[in-house]
Amino acid sequence: MTRACCAMPGRAEPRRTPAGRRAAARRGGCLVAALLVGTVLTVGLAGCASAPERPPSAIQQQGADASQRAARALQRGDLAQARAQYLLALAAAQALQDPDATGAALLNLTLVDSRRGDLAAASAHVDRLLADPTLQAPALQARAATRKALLLLDLNQPDAALGWADQARSRCAPPCALAPVLDNLQAYVALTRGDAAAALAQARRAAATAGASGQTGEQASALRLAGRAATRLGDTTSAAEALASALQLDRQLGQPDRVALDLLYAAENEERRGNPAAAAALYERAATVYAASGDARSAASLRARLAGR
Repeated sequence: MTRACCAMPGRAEPRRTPAGRRAAARRGGCLVAALLVGTVLTVGLAGCASAPERPPSAIQQQGADASQRAARALQRGDLAQARAQYLLALAAAQALQDPDATGAALLNLTLVDSRRGDLAAASAHVDRLLADPTLQAPALQARAATRKALLLLDLNQPDAALGWADQARSRCAPPCALAPVLDNLQAYVALTRGDAAAALAQARRAAATAGASGQTGEQASALRLAGRAATRLGDTTSAAEALASALQLDRQLGQPDRVALDLLYAAENEERRGNPAAAAALYERAATVYAASGDARSAASLRARLAGR
């Protein structure tokens, strides 16, 4: 990892049957903003709660099955299969003119294409959602505005990203489930602009909100950002504590790319503390994580840097 990056894990927009989120664009080998919204968009049947549920139609079942297959493919990192299945889910939703299912499919396609590094395709999906007059429910538009903000961050347009983050907040009814990811986005922008104090305050707020609402991925991301900001402010003790907490959460989440980032930033913090041996050990651990998780390029790049120190 050669540039200061922010990684904020999340998950796809899930879809329930009527019967019943490494995001990441790469530029220069750096995960710039894998800020994935961990909110739920469900599709269900309208009607009396006491009435028995009817079985789904064939097209409804096809759409639900495709969405579930896509989610499993996304979890195992098969982005091509995830994309293909979300396209099938989108087709089923459009065949029924179901706005909730259509919105969920478009958001998930935005997520998958951003992870594939195809930011143009990802932007096309979210722009379509934002402009469609049949998809204007405030909760759906808030999610779409959040994804738009994250894409603009990947495109190195922080001012525009902040503008869309404000729009997302204005469309998100309190208590806003999107608040942690939006706070993390603002903290990341502040950090990249050199305002470590503002970044630290924003990240700490995001960590508290995410922890209280059970958004473990966003909590880990906020702690990682707080650790980086504290390192820059010279508060290396607080930084070490925050990064250790982020590492613990990312281990629990099973996110090796985030574990590697936690180790990298902990190594930078040890360098700031004047502990080169401890820093080298942490860098080596990060390289091991990259190699073990199949990211040979990042492992080789990191070890080359270590060899040249």
